[in-house]
Amino acid sequence: MAEPEQKQPETGQENNHLSTLVALLIAVVSVSGAVVTWRASISADGAGDADVAGIRATINQTETDALAAVNGYSDYASFMDYYKYRQTAQQLEAELAELPDDVTEEELAALNKELANTYDLTTAASSAFPNQYLNRDGTYAFNRQTGEFRADAARQRDINPQPSFDEADGLRVHTDKLLIALSVLVVALVFYTLIETTDSKKAKYLLLVIGTGVFLAGILGAFLLETGRL
Repeated sequence: MAEPEQKQPETGQENNHLSTLVALLIAVVSVSGAVVTWRASISADGAGDADVAGIRATINQTETDALAAVNGYSDYASFMDYYKYRQTAQQLEAELAELPDDVTEEELAALNKELANTYDLTTAASSAFPNQYLNRDGTYAFNRQTGEFRADAARQRDINPQPSFDEADGLRVHTDKLLIALSVLVVALVFYTLIETTDSKKAKYLLLVIGTGVFLAGILGAFLLETGRL
């Protein structure tokens, strides 16, 4: 007659169930940690791309400022020539108006010739710079010219690096926070691993509760970070 099959002790079955649960939890935490690591890597890559965009915009800004200054000062120098000839012409006109009655024809002809030459130089100088930047009072709108040059350049390419650098800083902060959440998940793994090292049933369940609480805190933190709520 065959002997009745002996049932496994209740404590042994409970330990097996606990070990299975811990193994599953460790797998879940590991997968969650891998996902958080992936998201942190994407955030770090985005920060790097934003830094590159900021550096490119800085180069564009420096080049634009240099070109604006070169073109602006070149045109301003041409304006100063125009202004000099114009003032000279006005001075000659004043001298001609104040000539005495006994002026000789040679002196009058010389002044008229000089005035005509000055008019020619004034006309030539006026075409060497953009006249739309002449103010009504006869001054030159240097700042308006360089400002419009920068505005035109901004429509063609990025010359404002600060938004890109701000984005990079924000992504780096986001990455750091995700790494903190990942560290919390690692702590949860430590608690789950310690369960197998103790024989105390009370200690096992205490470690299980603590580990699960830490895991939930880490995964919740990562979720809130990714949804922009934290």
